[in-house]
Amino acid sequence: MFPVFSLVTDEDVTPTAVMKFPILYSSLQKGRVLNSKTFLIWMWKSIFQGCIIMLGSVMWFSESYTNIVTITFSSLIICEILNVYSEVHKVNYKMVISSIMTFIIYFMSIALMRSYFDTSYITWTFVCKTFLLTLASWAPLHIARLIYDCCDPSEH
Repeated sequence: MFPVFSLVTDEDVTPTAVMKFPILYSSLQKGRVLNSKTFLIWMWKSIFQGCIIMLGSVMWFSESYTNIVTITFSSLIICEILNVYSEVHKVNYKMVISSIMTFIIYFMSIALMRSYFDTSYITWTFVCKTFLLTLASWAPLHIARLIYDCCDPSEH
């Protein structure tokens, strides 16, 4: 949750630029950025990524249905961190620290809770499949965002 909450610390432009060009935040003040459309787009992104992660894990990891939680959760954590870094304008130390802490907590939970996680199946094949699963759920949305930003750039 920390990387997602660290998005609050993102800055679009510097405070001096805002003071110099107050028009930059006029769309935010009018409610054009934070609206139902934005919420529904984020809901669609979440549903899309969740479906890709679940369907991909069932298709690619058919031999290990008992370990589906580790597979999907590993892919989900990496995907959400990639989503955070895709959305920010300026990376700051709070974002980096929160991402590192997320990985540390996740790997420690796997190491310390061995009764819940079977680590015997974690091989290089597992890691590669999880990476491909994460890429399949994150890359199409990121590419679509890049195309959209090229066609319709923001005021910033």
